Amino acid sequence: MSAQQPAVELRDVYRRFSRKRVLRGVDFTVATGSSVVLTGANGAGKTTLLRILATLLRPSSGTGTICGLPLSSAGDRIRERVGYLSSRGTLYDDLTAAENLRFTARLTGAPSQDGTIDDLLSAAGLSQARSQRVRTYSTGMRRRLSLTALRLRPLELVLMDEPYSGLDTDGMSMVDHMVGEFLKVGTTVIIASHQVGEATRQATRTYRIHDGRLLPVGAGI
Repeated sequence: MSAQQPAVELRDVYRRFSRKRVLRGVDFTVATGSSVVLTGANGAGKTTLLRILATLLRPSSGTGTICGLPLSSAGDRIRERVGYLSSRGTLYDDLTAAENLRFTARLTGAPSQDGTIDDLLSAAGLSQARSQRVRTYSTGMRRRLSLTALRLRPLELVLMDEPYSGLDTDGMSMVDHMVGEFLKVGTTVIIASHQVGEATRQATRTYRIHDGRLLPVGAGI
């Protein structure tokens, strides 16, 4: 992707579920290497927008590019470049931390050498728990492992859905640190969150979704 090209560019995007229109005429441009925060009430459409950006959901209408690739026809190539942290998580409870990372690496084609995984777990403060089944992990440990899985391979865009949910102050600081690590290497980060952490306070841009529309924070409604 060219450094001059936006990481995200959406034009007039709508998304409907049955008769309910969740997103209405969304125009959204995100500069490469920047950080953006999406706010809004529960059900406002934050998760819907992230899932569209992750190519897990098709827009009802509208056009766009992600990492310079057409949203309508390049889903597989986009997913190679994009990491998505779901609010529900995608960990396997019956696997250990190391096994979760090895499995994720196989799914994504990332390196899965024990040395690489050991280094990542150490950086996340999970070395002592690497052989525990994930079902025994606290909320903070699970979030830390989910974020670590995003670091298995180079990514151009990282999407985080409610990364601070259920975390204490230390856990929120950990998320902020991880966001900083992504930004250091030029990865674009988009966070959907109700809560304010250091990463959200220092975001390049903040938007609010209201009545299906994407508004810069401070805009009238």
